[in-house]
Amino acid sequence: MTRLERGRIDRGNGRQWSTSRRSLAGFLLVLVLAAASSSRAEESSLCGPFEPAAGGSAGSGLRDPGVVPAVFGGVDTKVDVGAIVRLPVPSSDEEDEGGGAGTEDEAESEAILALPKDGSGSIPTDFELGPGARIARSFFSPVICATVARVTGPAGATPTQLVTVVPEGSIVVPNDVYASAAAELEPVEGMRRSGPDPYAPLQYGLSVTGVQEARGLGAGDGVKIALLDSAPEVDHRDLPESRIKRLAEDAPHETGVHGTLMAGVLSAIEGNGFGIIGLAPDAELVSIPVCRPTGVAGGRCTIFDLLQGLDRAWESESAIVNLSLSGPPNPLLERGMGRLEELGVVVVAAAGNEGTGQRRYPAAYPSVVGVGAVDRDGMLFERSNRGTWVELFAPGVEILSTVPNDAFAFGSGTSLAAAHVTGALAILTGLTHDPLIARAELFRTAHARRKSGPMIMPPVCEVLARLGRRCAAEGERSVGPAVRSGHGDPAGHAGPASSSPAR
Repeated sequence: MTRLERGRIDRGNGRQWSTSRRSLAGFLLVLVLAAASSSRAEESSLCGPFEPAAGGSAGSGLRDPGVVPAVFGGVDTKVDVGAIVRLPVPSSDEEDEGGGAGTEDEAESEAILALPKDGSGSIPTDFELGPGARIARSFFSPVICATVARVTGPAGATPTQLVTVVPEGSIVVPNDVYASAAAELEPVEGMRRSGPDPYAPLQYGLSVTGVQEARGLGAGDGVKIALLDSAPEVDHRDLPESRIKRLAEDAPHETGVHGTLMAGVLSAIEGNGFGIIGLAPDAELVSIPVCRPTGVAGGRCTIFDLLQGLDRAWESESAIVNLSLSGPPNPLLERGMGRLEELGVVVVAAAGNEGTGQRRYPAAYPSVVGVGAVDRDGMLFERSNRGTWVELFAPGVEILSTVPNDAFAFGSGTSLAAAHVTGALAILTGLTHDPLIARAELFRTAHARRKSGPMIMPPVCEVLARLGRRCAAEGERSVGPAVRSGHGDPAGHAGPASSSPAR
């Protein structure tokens, strides 16, 4: 019996499991492509066997609430500037659906089998599957340097029951589910409109982050941001046309409120006389749908789809990855985060909205910028997670952003705070041409100005001052902004850095 045959069936013990001819052929093709790969991503100290102790987690049972609506006043619906809407109240079932992390509670159990190359450069195939288990889909990941297979089987089966024999250096883990760090709506009184972007006066995050003061130097020009979330509304009038990189036919692709909120914070068109202003409108937004919308503004994202999304982000040459989601630890996700940092990509993640100090991932990984939320006065958002593992706090309370149907809504949560950090990093990366240097200088400036309490993200111009760059004074700035459509010149991005400066 060949190694592959042993990996497909164990007749000696009377156990047999079936798989479609198509999935078997697809898995074999993945093995061939992986064995032949000479991608630059594989030259890495993190590529290799997994540690024996790096087995699967049991899941954390994370529950992340959906959107809580609020009543807003002062909206003149006769003026065509985009309505600020009130979203529906989620039911208790929807709130539960928008949260759970762990493994999916569905008819079938799922596990992820990761098979890194061995010392000879070959992918091991001497695994064995349990009764009723099959390989549903597989792909080779250049980011984690392994073939990744999604294994499905009978309900209630554990990962080790689905994959009974795991080759040395390989691991099997649950197909963990991560929840979008869903926002909640907050009331804001006395709304007024003025200027080319009528809702800009309601965006205190613009002044707190200092992005408008830095507009004379740049707005994210030449930088690509990968947004791993639910798909944003691509034809929203205040959002530029973004690149949508779908994973597969059966992967998430539905338009979601959560993904649209994040896209608005990052990329809303500036100077178009409609709606709001994005923090980095000249950066190129690469939307990679990895979450299925749930509830009002939640999302459900599996580790299998997240790993594919990380590959797409790296392949698209994104400098920064925004992950406004949280969940349990997973060794595959941990390797992916470390590998992206090694490849010169900065990952920003939301800490979660439970008001706890318990670590949530990927925000708590050392290679990731974990972000909590504060209000306009720098006070901690009561539902923001906190602790030494949360590295920065940014505006995340009463944030106005885009939602589907050319509308806008106020929201609060660490998702929105993470997007503010991503936007600031995009501006700094456009000027330093290195996202790792941008991250390091952001941290150094935050440490230097911190006195007590949470470490709040500093204004962009303070970071630039440490780099010898001067933002324009108030009287030197132009009266009205030019229309910024989110399509900066990608040629200005110098690409991933070869080494990481101190954080």
